[in-house]
Amino acid sequence: MDAAETTATHRVTVAAPPAHTPAAPPGEGERSLPAALAAARAALADQQDKEGGWTAVGAAGGTWWEAIDVLVHHLLDTVDPARLAQQRTSIVGRQNDDGGFPLRADGPSDLSCTLLTHVALQLVGHAEDRERLDRAARFTRKHGGIDAAGAEPARFWLAFTGTVGWDRTVPMPPELLLLPSWAAGAVDGHDTLDPSAHAIAAALGVLGSVRPVRELPVDTAPLHAEGSTRAALGEAAATAVLRTAHALGRRSPRPLRHKALREAERLLLNGRQPDGTWGGDPPGTAVCALALWALGHGTRHPAVGAALDALVRDDGSGDGTALVLRALAEAGDRAGSDPVVDRAVDRLLPARGDRTTHTPQPVGRVRDRGVLAPAGDTDGTALVLTALHRADAPRSRETDTAVAEAVRWLLERQSANGGRSRHGVRRRFPPGRRALTGPAFVERPAPWVTAHVVEALCAAGYAWHPAVRRALRTLLAEQTLEGFWQDRRGGRLHATTQVLLALDAAGVGAGHIAVEGAMEWIYQQQNPDGGWGDDAAYTPDTAAYAPDTAPRASGPSTVGQTARCVIAAHTTGVLDAPRVEAAVAFLLRHQGENGGWTGPGKHSAAAPDGTHPVADVRTDAYALWAIALHARHAESVRREEPVIAVPAEQEGRR
Repeated sequence: MDAAETTATHRVTVAAPPAHTPAAPPGEGERSLPAALAAARAALADQQDKEGGWTAVGAAGGTWWEAIDVLVHHLLDTVDPARLAQQRTSIVGRQNDDGGFPLRADGPSDLSCTLLTHVALQLVGHAEDRERLDRAARFTRKHGGIDAAGAEPARFWLAFTGTVGWDRTVPMPPELLLLPSWAAGAVDGHDTLDPSAHAIAAALGVLGSVRPVRELPVDTAPLHAEGSTRAALGEAAATAVLRTAHALGRRSPRPLRHKALREAERLLLNGRQPDGTWGGDPPGTAVCALALWALGHGTRHPAVGAALDALVRDDGSGDGTALVLRALAEAGDRAGSDPVVDRAVDRLLPARGDRTTHTPQPVGRVRDRGVLAPAGDTDGTALVLTALHRADAPRSRETDTAVAEAVRWLLERQSANGGRSRHGVRRRFPPGRRALTGPAFVERPAPWVTAHVVEALCAAGYAWHPAVRRALRTLLAEQTLEGFWQDRRGGRLHATTQVLLALDAAGVGAGHIAVEGAMEWIYQQQNPDGGWGDDAAYTPDTAAYAPDTAPRASGPSTVGQTARCVIAAHTTGVLDAPRVEAAVAFLLRHQGENGGWTGPGKHSAAAPDGTHPVADVRTDAYALWAIALHARHAESVRREEPVIAVPAEQEGRR
């Protein structure tokens, strides 16, 4: 990489890091590293399902998506009591200490997510959740209530229940679908939106025009703050603008509106994928199904029924399986040498012996053998490609073609600034962009998604590609002066550690100013117990972190965040030995008797019958990955050999 491409600046923090207790030798009852590795492998093997995969709790979209899924099935009257109990178990186990709920595991509490989760738990109807509901309501009121949540995404979903008026959501007039630029973007994919986002735009146009409401047994009174944290004048102005926009939208000539709605219905019916989804995105699929419902198509309609079936099948097993396979590979297990790895590889790859179709199916984008293949989004596809590469997955003509198709698909989904988002890439901002980006149907490019894609493309031998070099320049330019990368979903530690892995895969390692600065910032965030946590706040509309929380990612230590920081330290080679030893000691202290991880940040909860905990395999996978790297480092030091933090062979590395 040229020097001009890797230029990055940051301001190193000068505050002294918090003191922590140095790591001590394993005490009575505490496992050694080899024993911990063996126990962790056994625990993950026990959690593997019969199809060879692992289901990560909430992996299909996090806490907020599970809350939305509960709401959607109540709106359409398609509630499955058994599935509802599982969702409730998953949701309640991820409540943070402050009473709020995070968008993703180990992340900071999010206002909109907490609002939606509060409503979902009311619909679940479990009386034992009263204390949790009260804590969530207090968090919501403390941060300004519904009025402070912005027009999206919370208000958009609450509008279906009638507790928030549709005129307080961002409008998306269906007439915009008739503009020529939209048609051009849907055809070639290079103007505005990809086809799935085009269908979602049609759905939002329908919903904003029809404005469906179904009264549900929910009470949002506890979610209103007595005094909004927003300035009264600013809130009044924003509300006035929204209502004016809706009023103008209702003045559209009736023939034009009917024509636009017919066009939207055509796009929705013709835009479905063979698996019943619209682009593989669960929230997007849900909103498209709701739009057809609003147009009078009941749940027995083939399109609506297929969409609901797809939502039920989307259990997040692709993301969970890819992450566990990556962790096992980093721990030394490879395809052909471990039956657990072989079954996982078979789960992620297209059926190598399947001759029922002449068209090779792309990795990460299809339903194979009747189950959901790896998540049908950019991030899921990237995770799968990297995991298969690390595990030395066997090659064949079918799998090589599928991987090539997945690489092509990833290269196509680069946003205008070089970054990537999980769903609905946009190259230019079309009219109504806030209506699409606000509820996260078309997401802003995120550093962690861009990082996963860069790592996958480098593993596939595309480090030379201009799209990869452009993405690297974007990542380096997005680094803050303090040295971290910020991310709305998982917090700054999560984004920073993922970007560091991508930089290393692309050949930007120790010695580079961006890597050194990021690792110094990470070490500054370590807690006295040796772990890391992140409860950084951000404003809900812009996802910009609040100034008073920017200098430090302070928060209770969690297993997931700690493991990711250890992985980053060993991968980059920027090691502060005492701090890393303290972090590994933290992980070992919280390893359970069965080999999995419990304690801080472990999002699990008792099942409704109180019989067993629900495991989050992502936490176990990251922890296994971290201690495997540390064990390799310790063995290398013992033998006085050069430290090898990651496998030396990396295709495409320059």
